[in-house]
Amino acid sequence: MSASREIGKAIVIRRELGWNGLWRAVRKRGSRLLHPGGYWDRYSEEARIFSTMMDFSPEDVERSLAVHKQNSGNVEIKSITWFLPEFAHPYFGGIHTILRFADYFARTKGVENRFVVLGSASESLISQRIGRSFPDLVRSPVQIFHLYEDLKDLEPCDAAVATLWATAYFLLRFNQVKRKFYFIQDYEPQFYPAGTISAQVEATYGFGYYGIANTPTLKEIYEEKSGSTAEFFVPCVDTQIFHPAQEGNPDSPDICKIFFYGRPNHPRNGFELGAQALRILKKRLGAKIRIVSAGEDWHPREHDLLGVVENLGLLDYAETAELYRSCQIGLVMMFTQHPSYLPFELMSSGCLVVTNRNPATSWILINKENCLLSESSATCLADTLVEAVLNSDERERITENASQLIKEYYSDWNAQMEKIYRFMCDPGN
Repeated sequence: MSASREIGKAIVIRRELGWNGLWRAVRKRGSRLLHPGGYWDRYSEEARIFSTMMDFSPEDVERSLAVHKQNSGNVEIKSITWFLPEFAHPYFGGIHTILRFADYFARTKGVENRFVVLGSASESLISQRIGRSFPDLVRSPVQIFHLYEDLKDLEPCDAAVATLWATAYFLLRFNQVKRKFYFIQDYEPQFYPAGTISAQVEATYGFGYYGIANTPTLKEIYEEKSGSTAEFFVPCVDTQIFHPAQEGNPDSPDICKIFFYGRPNHPRNGFELGAQALRILKKRLGAKIRIVSAGEDWHPREHDLLGVVENLGLLDYAETAELYRSCQIGLVMMFTQHPSYLPFELMSSGCLVVTNRNPATSWILINKENCLLSESSATCLADTLVEAVLNSDERERITENASQLIKEYYSDWNAQMEKIYRFMCDPGN
């Protein structure tokens, strides 16, 4: 198949199935869009497609930057267009946070929210998904976009927000707005190997958007990379949902239950490293422990974890909280610049966090104060988990510290959202 035909087919898939459909196609084994080779062949084809779609000119950037020059100073924001990737689960941390902000702005500031979704699902289905987590948002308009030409159908608004790197390319071309923002929840260039796609992700930092950063680390990174102004918020926990168990281990007082955030298809969570550590741990402690996983659908047999880990797959918000407080230890790793929400939720649930050392998360994760940190080797992780299992007094001390930390500093979403709204109205203040 010639390059032009490959790109043409990709464009058809994008038009008919949306961005998610295209991404599934380029990753699917055996797809005609892919060479019959290994990972790097598939990556190369994906990069070829993105290099065609995610394109921009200096003129595009100049026209976008002019928006801010024409609307400096204080702007009372009463309408926001949110550019979202398609999502199936409204409770995932990133999507749930965006919807939480939109809901708060609507309830407390009278903001009219509009959602532009890059995908193939119907508008009614996306509205239903939004309404599952925030019922008041179900009435907010939803539009499904496939192509840049769809932007002509958008109404002017006070502010528009990109929420994933691909959405930043759409926001670049939407100039019927007074102010543009980039809602950054991780350092997304690290989602890909260094190369074409990671470069296209990082290029979006030069578009001149004001930054809304989830954690102080990401604020620093964005301001350094972009030269733009940003404000940060810190992740918070709904302590009415995530709280310690009222009683002890429901399984058995003689068995230590360990949660594993196992996501094989998300490299940043170090699944393979965690899996090997758990194999070692199971050999050492055997029937003294029970290991359960959640976060993605997969079968233990496919990963040589049969008899080691029980995988519960994707759980809803309430089920996740119930699982956390039934566990004594939670193994969760993150190798990008964001700690994820899980350490916060596990701490709030009375579950000892075991995780990898990561300089980008040292502002919240402190060894032997609110968690246990480990070097990134299977044996080191297993040693740390053994310590967590066998030293129950130390485990109780650390989990109590962590629970108090969340209550005191990371449980007030309203204060964080109020801070961001003030910034959006006047980034120069």
